[in-house]
Amino acid sequence: MNKKFRNFRSASFKGFVAASAFAALMLGNGMAAQASPPSAQDRALGLWYADALDLQTVHESGLTGKGVRIAVVDDGINLDAAELQGANIKVHGGYCLNQDSGKPFPSNTTDATISQHGTSVVAMLVGNGRAADGGQGTLGVVPDAQIDFYAAGPAVSEEQESAGWNKICPSKKDSSDGSFTGSAWKDATNAAVESGASLVSVSLAGSVITFQDALIQAASRGVTIVASALNPGDDSIGVGGFPAAGNGSISVNAVGRDNNVIGKSDGFGGGLQVGSGNIGISAPGVRILSIGSDWQPAIEHGTSYATPIVAGALALASQKYPKATQNQLINSLINTTNVSVQSGTPSWDRVFGYGIISLPTLLNNDPMNYSDDNPLYVKDPSDPRCKGPRETKQPTSMDNCQWGDTPTLAEISAAKPSSSGLPSAAPNHSGENKLPILSWILWIGVAGVLVIGLGIAVPILIVSRKRSKLSKQPRNADFTHPVLSHAEPVNRMFGAEARKSAQPPHTDDRGSIHEKGADK
Repeated sequence: MNKKFRNFRSASFKGFVAASAFAALMLGNGMAAQASPPSAQDRALGLWYADALDLQTVHESGLTGKGVRIAVVDDGINLDAAELQGANIKVHGGYCLNQDSGKPFPSNTTDATISQHGTSVVAMLVGNGRAADGGQGTLGVVPDAQIDFYAAGPAVSEEQESAGWNKICPSKKDSSDGSFTGSAWKDATNAAVESGASLVSVSLAGSVITFQDALIQAASRGVTIVASALNPGDDSIGVGGFPAAGNGSISVNAVGRDNNVIGKSDGFGGGLQVGSGNIGISAPGVRILSIGSDWQPAIEHGTSYATPIVAGALALASQKYPKATQNQLINSLINTTNVSVQSGTPSWDRVFGYGIISLPTLLNNDPMNYSDDNPLYVKDPSDPRCKGPRETKQPTSMDNCQWGDTPTLAEISAAKPSSSGLPSAAPNHSGENKLPILSWILWIGVAGVLVIGLGIAVPILIVSRKRSKLSKQPRNADFTHPVLSHAEPVNRMFGAEARKSAQPPHTDDRGSIHEKGADK
């Protein structure tokens, strides 16, 4: 498999071995004691993604993201972090309520249990390359972009849930009886989509009910959602891979310098990628120079860090080609991966999606040559991507499409006339023929049934229960269907399966894996 991928390595970098641990950033759990900051050599190795993307040349050419807005949805942020000094960041918060005090969790805070993950993600976009100790720090892909940060709040820990907290961080409190309602993650993501930003980066994963409204609105408004696929791990419970699993989203997988997917890359000891049934693209996300819980530099891994790289790359392309639509940029993105360049045409698989991002090729490719249609939106069950790897027959309904059945055309049409390049039954502003009133009623009725059906689902999130080493036990070699350490198959709740599943424990995943200690 490696032979089909372009080698990311620079002559100045040597091979490395990563000792990694799968960790959940859970509210209320103490953060692990941090090892000493990585050495100068380790930091240089951790900046391999900058070399792979040729960021120095890109930035020197004047492409820095200036004039482009990116909305980021994550837990919280620390604007005092050294790597974020000088960045253009506007924080939107107050979504997540503390269920003891009833007051919102702080959006901008030095409390790492709330803001370490979000700070690290944003640094991948606008990091200035300087760490708190004066050494090398995270270098952002788009240092001059405007970041609108939506603080969705921390996940509810098992301890807090046992103490009576709602499973989902609430956004509202009833003044009459003191009960908590709403979903902070849902409200924050909806606000990000409606903010006017053309790109929304989400390194969180949850249920379809949490992100459904945002997915529908994004499709109807022509907003691109870039979201992290699931990380590998042997102790994840439940699976709910939205918004990455949404139809039309750019689901991002992570790769290492060896061009292997996270879980198969150096140092992961056989941990296999869960991923999603609709991986769109892969980007650097293994052994990345990031920010630790003590606000010192740290080496981290995860799809969380690959996701802002893709969002940043699209922002750079948008800066260079301001007349291109978001759908044209997505077309250009999948047509300029290493696989597409080598084969001469886009080619998809369930591990790497359409391949590993190639930023220089993307920026040298005029997106205006492509149609204004989202190539990641599956419109018909006859699409080969609808057929799951274990299915013998092609689905005959979008309800059974493995790629993703949300949002549907009916849902998008009911939201508003589409300007996203997707076929729409709704009237638009271009003077095209309008559908009869009866058709409108039928479309809205279908959308209503879907929404009502979804309403019974409890949001499902993914989690690692404990901080642990990735399993080195033998695993199923099939990336798409890994087997957990207790020999039970992963329940891949993407697309139609997400709606049909039983209600698992409420969990969350922020898509990052933290490395402790120096190289072994």
